[in-house]
Amino acid sequence: MMIMLAFAGCQESNPSMTIVSLQIDSDEEDTWIYLYSIPRVKMGNLTILVGDVNETLTSVFSHQKHLSKNEINDISDNEGYFTLHVAADLREVSWEYSCKMRITSVLEGEDYNYGAEVLIQENDEEITLMWDLPHNKALEFKE
Repeated sequence: MMIMLAFAGCQESNPSMTIVSLQIDSDEEDTWIYLYSIPRVKMGNLTILVGDVNETLTSVFSHQKHLSKNEINDISDNEGYFTLHVAADLREVSWEYSCKMRITSVLEGEDYNYGAEVLIQENDEEITLMWDLPHNKALEFKE
C-alpha cells in the first residue's frame, strides 16, 4: 500500500497526451502571460518571448510573465502592437504560437472590458482575431 501511494504522484510525461496552454489576462495597467501544461508535467523548455526579451525556463510545469503598461508601450510599434511568441518542448515534440497583439479596453456601462486584438499570419495572409480577456488558447504542434 505504501509503495502504491509513493508512485501515485509520479506521472510519465507523454507528449501525445499533453496540452500546452497559453493564458493572457490584463487590466490595462498590468498584463499577465501564462504558459502551462495539462496534465501538469515538467516540460523540457517553456519560452515566452515578448518583443526582444526572451525568457526560457527548463524542466518546469509553467512559466509566467508580467508586463506593465509602460513595458508594453516601450516594446510596441506605432500602432500599439507588440510581438508575442510562446513555445514549449517535451521529448522532441514542440508546440508554439506567434502573433502581434494589442491590449484594448472598452467602457460598457460603468465597467471596462479588456481584450486583445491579435494579428496572426496564415497562408501568407494577416488575420485579425479579437479575444476577450482572460483568454486561453491551446498551442498547436510545431511542424
